[in-house]
Amino acid sequence: MHVIGPIFVIVVVLGLVIFVHEAGHLLFAKLARVEVTDFALGFGPSLISRKWRGTRYHICAFPLGGFVRVSGMEPDDPITESSFRAKHPLLRFLILAGGSIGNITLAVVLIFVLSFIGFPKSAVMVQWVVPEGPAAEVDIRAGDIIEKVDGQRITDSHSLAERIQDAAARERPVSITLDRQGETLTREVVPRRFTVEEDGKQVPYNEGRPSLGVMNVQVNKITPLTVLVTSNSAAANAGIKPGDRIISVSGNEVVLGTDVYFLIDPEGEGAPEPVDVVLERDGKRLTVTVPEGTTIASLGVVFDMELERLPFKETIARAMQNVYYTTIAFISQLRLLATAEGAKMVAGPLGIAELISQSFSAGPYYVIMITMVITLNLGLLNLFPIPALDGGHILFLFLNSIGLRIDKRKEALAHKVGFVVLISLILLITFRDALGLSRLWG
Repeated sequence: MHVIGPIFVIVVVLGLVIFVHEAGHLLFAKLARVEVTDFALGFGPSLISRKWRGTRYHICAFPLGGFVRVSGMEPDDPITESSFRAKHPLLRFLILAGGSIGNITLAVVLIFVLSFIGFPKSAVMVQWVVPEGPAAEVDIRAGDIIEKVDGQRITDSHSLAERIQDAAARERPVSITLDRQGETLTREVVPRRFTVEEDGKQVPYNEGRPSLGVMNVQVNKITPLTVLVTSNSAAANAGIKPGDRIISVSGNEVVLGTDVYFLIDPEGEGAPEPVDVVLERDGKRLTVTVPEGTTIASLGVVFDMELERLPFKETIARAMQNVYYTTIAFISQLRLLATAEGAKMVAGPLGIAELISQSFSAGPYYVIMITMVITLNLGLLNLFPIPALDGGHILFLFLNSIGLRIDKRKEALAHKVGFVVLISLILLITFRDALGLSRLWG
């Protein structure tokens, strides 16, 4: 039973992503009135097939992809009114891009689904405590997260300041609920005016207004508990596993998961030197070393998030923002594929299946998130102008449409060569993933 759940989720996730991709091709072909002879999930021998409205639908033996056979795409196919090559170039483009359109559409839908499950919970974190202030007197520390003031949840610095000023005006103490690395604490504190030393003189703090004496920042509550670790990542190679809680990085205490990213790669240019990471696993503390040059991307870790649901209108607005920012982030990161770092991060079927399995253990939010990542990656990568990919077919369509006539047999040969190269790369990546997984779980 322990294995059945992850396997089932792997099949469902990959099956959904592949089905949506092939269904995109099928839908646009049908809309363009192009004959579609076969629609298949998987490759190899057909296990189940049924013909409906002129198309035979298959479920094949090897569930590692799928295909749609469109009339008129092969060089020897006769050209008829319902052939692919008889249609306007714009219709042919839509048929070829239909798979990616389907995947990107699914990604947008899943981002909305994630939004309705919840957003990372906002909180206010203490960055610095003024030694002379009231907060220091009641042992409020840098790194503490202010959860509530007088029982009312605090999500931003503005609402915190309002409540402090209200308490000061009434000359009464406030009850502050803190989260200190998972431990809930309560402090009673009276906001007051006080002075600090500046250039050898005592000057009013906060321009003489009553204050707690803290500097704070709004953050998302992303805990330092790892939930996903990609194979062949810097984290996996260093010995970090899903379920580890990061305690410190280079001797600096970690409060939030985001702290780990910035302590390892403070300038966004890679770790300037090897970084010691102290983590907790099964009640024991271990120290691992993340190599020099590690970036936020190559670290390969997703941390656990505390989620909250928002009112409907706010959820819709935030979901639209998430669609935009997620798409922009993915497009901007595609350039990494041309780098050595990006090549290391590419996962094959085995690595993808492992991530889906980890997400099953982490919960539904992460299963949907990984599905969104996979379908968006597949949709965008398939548009690359590489023979055998949809983008390769679109490239030849474009060349033909501007007058560069290329023999259909030579085009078909280019796609066959491209297919062999892609399969070879997938096998090499799968072998590398197997080695990475052996290190991850060894």
